[in-house]
Amino acid sequence: MAARPRRLLRLRSKRGRKGRGRCDDRGTGMRSHVMRSALAEVIGRLGPAVVRVWFSTIRLRWCGGEFIHPDPRTRRNAIGVFWHQRLLGFGYSHGRFRPRILISASRDGDLIARVSGGLGCVAIRGSSRRGPVGAIRGLLAVAKDGYDLAVTPDGPLGPLHVFQVGAVYLASQTGLPIVPLTVSYGRCWRFKSWDRFILPWPFTWGVLHMGEPVFVPRDLDAAGLEA
Repeated sequence: MAARPRRLLRLRSKRGRKGRGRCDDRGTGMRSHVMRSALAEVIGRLGPAVVRVWFSTIRLRWCGGEFIHPDPRTRRNAIGVFWHQRLLGFGYSHGRFRPRILISASRDGDLIARVSGGLGCVAIRGSSRRGPVGAIRGLLAVAKDGYDLAVTPDGPLGPLHVFQVGAVYLASQTGLPIVPLTVSYGRCWRFKSWDRFILPWPFTWGVLHMGEPVFVPRDLDAAGLEA
């Protein structure tokens, strides 16, 4: 009879440990969520100022860009496209645009949207994987209001330098031309992320290049979008 209480005690002890494990997991998850939220808040508040100070040390100049003129009396709207790895350069140097930029509805996208908003680029949230219909509707609506659109055609998760059809669809629906953009730096770091994200060195030089506009036929079907 003495063995039975000991078995009960062992069972209760195991159940107690399992219960504590679940509580510990919930506590760890809650702490991680709080830490992420706090980090996002700090980056959202300080990020734009840090980017401005960082890029103020870089000698940037535009090359090309006759199509989109900074004078509002002569300028024409467009859909600017640039690779995801060069997002930071155009987030800062968008003086010739009034951009509404498509940014992923992910946690990383939350941070990018906060920083880009502080730099004057209003974010439309969504991607081919998360909220694509709402994102497209939002971009079409702001295009009708006279804003430029900005899209990273290989974002939000690649493949790297593979042009997806989203920008072509927007051009077909709005009649706005696609204007290719790129930025190069004298010296830069390349991160080991999927997009090989580029961060220029302080005090280096940079060239932002605007290519010739590409006009897309209106109301293309699926075959036309893929062509």
